[in-house]
Amino acid sequence: MPRVPLLGRAREAMQRWALRRQGPDQLPLKLAPRRIYIVPTGAGWNFALLIAAMFVAGMNYGNGLVLLLTFWMTGFALVAMIQTQRSLAAARILSATAEPAFAGSQLQLTIEMECRLSAADLSVSGEGASRTDPLPRSAQAGITALRIEFPVRRRGRWRAPVLRMETRAPFGLFRTWTWLSLDITALVYPRPAGDAPPPESEDPQGNRRRQLGSLDELASLRPFREGDSPRQVAWKAYARGAPLLVREYLGQDSSAHVFDYSTVPLRDPEAKLSQLTRWVIDSASRNLPWTLRLPGAGEFSGNGAAHRLRCLEALSLHGASQ
Repeated sequence: MPRVPLLGRAREAMQRWALRRQGPDQLPLKLAPRRIYIVPTGAGWNFALLIAAMFVAGMNYGNGLVLLLTFWMTGFALVAMIQTQRSLAAARILSATAEPAFAGSQLQLTIEMECRLSAADLSVSGEGASRTDPLPRSAQAGITALRIEFPVRRRGRWRAPVLRMETRAPFGLFRTWTWLSLDITALVYPRPAGDAPPPESEDPQGNRRRQLGSLDELASLRPFREGDSPRQVAWKAYARGAPLLVREYLGQDSSAHVFDYSTVPLRDPEAKLSQLTRWVIDSASRNLPWTLRLPGAGEFSGNGAAHRLRCLEALSLHGASQ
């Protein structure tokens, strides 16, 4: 039987046992010593082999200096084991937040904790995690922040997997870790896509007016946000060395654009949601009012950032059990 699958099953079994043993996690969470596990690293096993070889040589040749050095190195290894285990046992998880993201991008999970270690000495991994980045240390002493990125491919409600927090500080001879089972969720919005022309706007009496983007006046430039349309990027300013900016427009009429799921000229349901997401983001960036109609969810009318988030949430959870 191959070693890798067997080792993977053993790790999964140990993780399940540890999670049952420690119970559910609630923030703020202090890491008790009983949930901290420790084993030697590769360097630690080599160090142990060196101590054993020196002990045998010292005993064989009756060399007191070699034996003295052997005992000193043994004491150092024991101190290193205690210090490594205590580096996590004294930690306290303060908060864990996940930011909404669009399908096809990276969802960011940020963990803040009180810890003697720096963020560079810690690593956090989980199923599907792509990378871990240390964040700048807070002005408050002892606060460490880590950002973990997860690639998300499907819209809906994302739930954080079981996380493994690990460190090898301060000497690298031992590896200590703990598992975190935190109740963290975030929304994954549909990927904004589609080139279908937006529907014409309607006045309060239902009469059709002009298409989205017509007779719009440039209001301001703002930093680029995930989900913004490339058509709205100020490419000329970017070519002159400016940061990536997006043009925001001020609509010159009060007519509302109606984005109806049933009238989107596409067959695939996910493509329809992506096209609706694109229209919602474009309308919000132009400060225009719009109405979103989804079967089973009702009608959402308004404008502004709060209305944008409300529509994106409805698009994210459309057809899914909440």
